[in-house]
Amino acid sequence: METQQLEFVLAVMKTGSFTQAAKRCFTSRQNIAHAVKSVEREFGVELFWREGKNLKLTDDGKAFSEKAQAAINLLDDMHDIANENRRSLQPIGVIVSTALLSALPADASGVFFDYPGGIRISESGYQDCVESVCAGLADGAFVVGMNRNFNMCDSLRIATIPVYAWTARSSSLATEKALKLEMLGGQRLLLVSDDKLQYGSLMQSLQNSGIHNVRFSTINGVELAEKIVGADEGIGLVSEVFAQCVPEGTVAIPLDNPCLSWQVYALYQASAKSAQRFLALARNLKSRMSSPSLD
Repeated sequence: METQQLEFVLAVMKTGSFTQAAKRCFTSRQNIAHAVKSVEREFGVELFWREGKNLKLTDDGKAFSEKAQAAINLLDDMHDIANENRRSLQPIGVIVSTALLSALPADASGVFFDYPGGIRISESGYQDCVESVCAGLADGAFVVGMNRNFNMCDSLRIATIPVYAWTARSSSLATEKALKLEMLGGQRLLLVSDDKLQYGSLMQSLQNSGIHNVRFSTINGVELAEKIVGADEGIGLVSEVFAQCVPEGTVAIPLDNPCLSWQVYALYQASAKSAQRFLALARNLKSRMSSPSLD
């Protein structure tokens, strides 16, 4: 068991919700769910039971909660002693594009929690991230979108992640092993941002293929998207991480087009004083995502 898994489980215990725990830990609901299942499997206990929409601790969960918190407190004390020199460092300001953190594997997103000096993380739209870096309002940004070039700032490609179509099991597309571009014709695609730059390659590919009857809707929040997808009223475009643990009644199908992949980029200004510190963070994230399945 990793320390981060323990922190994810404790967040669920404190909030009583996978969704709220994900927000508190800057990760996806799927990563939280995976952590809970892994810890329960490793220790052979059931930590929660459901009461309506809320999660309640079992007796084993209550006992585990106390011991887990004590372990985390001890680790925090040890980190304080070992990293006293970090206190003189100022946190760096990092802005991330909408849905980026939910696209990162749990072991990769952990890079944001143990960075020397700390990180101030905020989330915004794709274009806002680019403009914030260019204007010097952030030390750097991490964005996820379909391939593009950045002319007004420096960039480092972190990883390439396959795109999946998230659809209802009742959909006529649900039995497909892979979706071709033309299968998106006439569909309603759910986007996490109204910024078309984030989906530039998709828009261009559809146009080049003569597909003009695709509808696009901007959806804020996984819960709303889940209702729309589950009712077979739209298709989400999701990451490999999300695809591994989709909600009941839905499936995720890979898009059969290598040009339509998610690209994770780090954006920064090489002339900024914080550039080297941000690049160290970016390279650390890149190294954690360098497995063949992700890059």
